[in-house]
Amino acid sequence: MNGIPLLNLKPVEKKQSIATTRSFDKDYRTFEEVRERITTFIVSCSKKLRSQHSLCNSMQVFIESNRFREHDEYYSKSVMIKLPFPTNSSIELAGFALQGLTLIYKKFIGYKRAGVVVMDFVPDNEYQPSLFLNSNPKHKILMATVDKLNGRFGMQKVRLAGQDQKVHKMKQERLSPCFTTNFKDIFTINL
Repeated sequence: MNGIPLLNLKPVEKKQSIATTRSFDKDYRTFEEVRERITTFIVSCSKKLRSQHSLCNSMQVFIESNRFREHDEYYSKSVMIKLPFPTNSSIELAGFALQGLTLIYKKFIGYKRAGVVVMDFVPDNEYQPSLFLNSNPKHKILMATVDKLNGRFGMQKVRLAGQDQKVHKMKQERLSPCFTTNFKDIFTINL
């Protein structure tokens, strides 16, 4: 109250890895459907990377079929990709993720789950550029502009062409009410 800090709060530490994984509402059987989801996942990861001012050096892409279907073959595969240069650009990371997806994708399988994990971070202000392979410097300005527009007008108003056309929403029919944080969930008693 008198300007004396009472709590010893530690600053928030940067994450060591960032993952975006989802189970799908149905089995995806075409490469295009899985590619759209992987692209959307990597865009989400790259936004989180930029928000903590980090660049990633490697990523993991994985896909998995439905393990509970007894009459279908279970297939699960992942690939680790070492990037030629550190980046947090959605465009570059999506390209690398799709290269990994083409290595592990198998036709005629219904995929129920997929995900992307970015790791091996370096702070974006301590990055030492290479002589031959570097991230496109125009992407830094472009990604800042995209983040600003999406922050102002809503998520995924500006997105990559390879991303999903629709915004996927998680099923939350059985979600508990938030009595303490949402006025709409406060119940009233009539006497």
